[in-house]
Amino acid sequence: MIFKPINHILASVTVIAKHYLHAKPPISFAFGAFEDDRIKGVLTVGKPCSHTVCDGVCGKDRADDVYELNRLWMDDALPKTVTDSTGKVHSAGYESRFIGWCLQELRGLYPNIVLVSYADTRQRHVGTVYQATNWTYTGTSAPFIDKVGERSIERSMKHRYVWFSNTADRMSLRWKELPYPKQKVLVAGERITV
Repeated sequence: MIFKPINHILASVTVIAKHYLHAKPPISFAFGAFEDDRIKGVLTVGKPCSHTVCDGVCGKDRADDVYELNRLWMDDALPKTVTDSTGKVHSAGYESRFIGWCLQELRGLYPNIVLVSYADTRQRHVGTVYQATNWTYTGTSAPFIDKVGERSIERSMKHRYVWFSNTADRMSLRWKELPYPKQKVLVAGERITV
């Protein structure tokens, strides 16, 4: 698997076709995962649509440094475990390796960047990949109705994570740090409510 920066057009086309939201996000940085010259993953980072988020993470004086990891797609056919060059098996899989590589690239490009990302409860996500790559968990967002033109779109509750390029900046986090949520294991016949 080869990881590398990609252009915004390839990132947009891929996330529109492959990511469950099928929508183009704001893109400031884009990265791709390739196998045999075929794209197998995309990660995009852009400015959050909400100024409240930018101001809220570390205060207004750091708002310009706040970006959102707004799309992550990996081909479902990829193995869930990875064997490294020494033969050691890693259970984190390609998603975590890809995110880790992208974070290192971002740290080199923008040493003071602060990322926010969300795990969608409607998709039964708890943010396992963010937990595996040591993000800070800060609770859940409130569900809301988003007005897009004439349409009203219901937005679900999401788990919220924050990552600091400069680990010393973690001291400036204004949101409360909480323990990681865990994936609920369903028993046969049980219904999940979120």
